[in-house]
Amino acid sequence: MKLRTNRALAIVIALLPATICQGAEAAKAVKALLPLDGKFTYLERSDFRRYESGKFVGLEHREVRGALQQGTVALATNVEGTFYLLQALDHSGTETAQEVAQTVPVAYSIQPDGTYDSADNVAYPTLRGFPVIPVDDIAVGDTWTAVGTRLVEPLHDGKFSRTRFIAAYRYAGEATVGGKTVRVISATWADRYKRGDDPAGDDRLLSVSGNHAVSIQLAEPSGGLSFMQDQVDETYSFVDGTSVQLKGFILTWWTVSTPLNRTETADIIAKKLQESGTKDIVIEQKKEGVSLSVNNIHFVAEQAAFLPDEPPRLQALAAALKLIAGRNFLVVGHTADVGTKESQYTLSVQRAKAVVDFMTSQGINAGRFLYEGRGGTEPVAPSDTEENMAKNRRVEIFILDQ
Repeated sequence: MKLRTNRALAIVIALLPATICQGAEAAKAVKALLPLDGKFTYLERSDFRRYESGKFVGLEHREVRGALQQGTVALATNVEGTFYLLQALDHSGTETAQEVAQTVPVAYSIQPDGTYDSADNVAYPTLRGFPVIPVDDIAVGDTWTAVGTRLVEPLHDGKFSRTRFIAAYRYAGEATVGGKTVRVISATWADRYKRGDDPAGDDRLLSVSGNHAVSIQLAEPSGGLSFMQDQVDETYSFVDGTSVQLKGFILTWWTVSTPLNRTETADIIAKKLQESGTKDIVIEQKKEGVSLSVNNIHFVAEQAAFLPDEPPRLQALAAALKLIAGRNFLVVGHTADVGTKESQYTLSVQRAKAVVDFMTSQGINAGRFLYEGRGGTEPVAPSDTEENMAKNRRVEIFILDQ
């Protein structure tokens, strides 16, 4: 059966020069597969066996979540939103709250030639120009090639390098997954990065070599991109003679999401808090979602333990959050700008986690929570008086679109 492409879901990338794909069939005009217009969520999970200089050092589990908005302006596809890079995951099978290691706001455009227009320091999404399909309809067994780019960060210290690759694709036809019909495309590529290929990349990185084998599933009936499984075996060599090898897989899901009705959600929360007589919780609509700022939260000094008068307010807040179904929550801890930056950050994480633990004790599923600390980096008042410092000791709960 032929796979008919949907122009509403894709943009034309480029006609690749045939000389790029030596030994392959003549290059075809291709276009990128993208999720549907509107809001969508992105979830990437990686599970690797990690070797350093040939020695196995353990398992590496990482997760990136995104809440994004996509729209088309002229020929470009504009995307904006937020990526959340999570800390190492608990794979015990129990649903737990996840700590956010980094929050990355993004805004970029995908041009008709497939290039990404974004700030140089924006590292997400890490895979660009992949996957693609030919502009013309394709039949089972058809093959094509295209150039893509991947950003790699083997030392997890914020230094990325852009690696280019040539992917070879094949349309495998239909399959049934979870009772639903999907169209399956397979793709493979080899890593061949050498130091200097990315002038702005990590100058410690000498080379990248390895292989990727990817299975791509296109959801029906729209044909939108929904799932990829990437089997990875790659080695990073460094100028100091050390190496890192990663063997495992990366799973990626795209899901079209129903936008959060922020006005209605804010009204529901406000009404419930008013009924209980709860005060000092400010409700606002922000980019991330509906924000509930629990001001002047009563913790034991320099600790993450609540003072005796605080739980009733948190109980009322938990009762309000229970009215919001199908959404996740991000809990952000803030401190006054007192002490070292490191101590502020640590305390803000601990206090955010304390609020999460209280909410879950009230019957809200722990798997719905992300949490992070931002120390004293986002004050609402100067930390020059005890009154102002109390204002900065707060916890925000965001009701997210995802």
